[in-house]
Amino acid sequence: MKEYLADSAHFSSTDQKLDKYCRKIDTHILIYAIVLCILGQSDRGSIGVAKVVGLEKDLGMVKNDFNIATTLFTVGYLSLEMFSNFLLKRLGASVVLPTLGILWGIVCAFQGVIKTKTQLYIMRLFLGMAECGFTAGILLIMSFFYPKSKLTTRVGFFYLSFPLANVFSGPLAFALSHIDHPTIKHWQWVFILEGLITVPVSALGYYILHDHPEKCSFLSQDEKSLIVAYKRREGTLGGSEQLSMRDTKRALMDWQLWCMTFANFAVCTGSHTLSVFAPEVINELGFSPMHSQIMSALPSLCGAVAILLAGKTVKLCRSHWLAACLALGFSLLGSILMLATLNVPLRVFGLCLLGTGSFAGLGILPGWVITANSQTVSSSTVASTLTVFMGATASFVSANVFLNWDAPRFVIGHTVNVALLTLGILACIVTRISMGFRNRQFDQQKRQMKIKIEIESIKAFRFVY
Repeated sequence: MKEYLADSAHFSSTDQKLDKYCRKIDTHILIYAIVLCILGQSDRGSIGVAKVVGLEKDLGMVKNDFNIATTLFTVGYLSLEMFSNFLLKRLGASVVLPTLGILWGIVCAFQGVIKTKTQLYIMRLFLGMAECGFTAGILLIMSFFYPKSKLTTRVGFFYLSFPLANVFSGPLAFALSHIDHPTIKHWQWVFILEGLITVPVSALGYYILHDHPEKCSFLSQDEKSLIVAYKRREGTLGGSEQLSMRDTKRALMDWQLWCMTFANFAVCTGSHTLSVFAPEVINELGFSPMHSQIMSALPSLCGAVAILLAGKTVKLCRSHWLAACLALGFSLLGSILMLATLNVPLRVFGLCLLGTGSFAGLGILPGWVITANSQTVSSSTVASTLTVFMGATASFVSANVFLNWDAPRFVIGHTVNVALLTLGILACIVTRISMGFRNRQFDQQKRQMKIKIEIESIKAFRFVY
């Protein structure tokens, strides 16, 4: 393997080659991951559109039956999430991730042939189990492919799929729901066609995705050597390294990681509110189902723009934690507006603020969590798993605080969002203080031991905040 780390001057000269390498990974892996995630988010959130075009009436759903259905998705999702990345590391992303996509596409399509609410409950549980592991798996392999300096921006681009799914799924599902058929209901078309679109796209993943850079057929040996050497210098390890049970336990016991993922949990409550309940919230403001579906894309469109600007926001703030606080602050202001008034323009503006802050937070926080916890493969695995696990737990919360009887103000739902977003800001501040303290400890240990920073991971690693 060609050595790229002879000296720091030579290391600096590799920047251009590293940018070229990252663009190649963007083209071959990241774009596909975004497309498949958009389909997954659309399949997951299509129940919100189906609700406003007759799902509840046709299945005889009353009171909080819809909340039960959305909760069961989260139960299925969480049931296997903590084990998903360990399975992926053993079997390989190129096998696990496309298989998951095919499974959730099939389950989504089967939601279109159900006849009772009990059958819907079962399908939502299976859908959650099928989607479990995809997002965490993508985050994990991204930590294998990208250096720390490039990872946050790329994770932000990946999370762009979340608002884009909402932007596209509303108008798309609206169009699908107006397909006239003598026996198939409008809401059934939403599930069937969205699921059938997902299956062939997922199958392409067997040929597109790779387990780690060393196995990439589209990378030259020179490029493989470059990324392996670079990641060793910055104190992170590649996907070819084996999991360590000791490092895994250490990562799981790190309160700082849990604090960071709680901030991500807080911001996800806002994004899940938009994904599932935005059409209903807008519908309760007096808009027709058609206009509710179309207008529900507006807050997510604001979120998509915010994610594109997330990387620049981090650079402008010169820190991840401050940029995350800013994003959480926008979401907090939006939730306060929706809690305080029933004025239609103000509430729509509040939804847009919620979308802007929530999705901007998704463009900052997950990348920060993975970047700051990439010292070993085990820490990357735990960090990516916990990030998605806590995000899914936020979905569980959102599914049970926006209740039909609380419409149109939804006091409980917006109050919970306000409380969680406030705590999320506090979590970012505490994390920043802790990281500064730990970095000073690293520096002190190095001075005491008089060890020069070389390419050993434990010596080169520092927390990024």
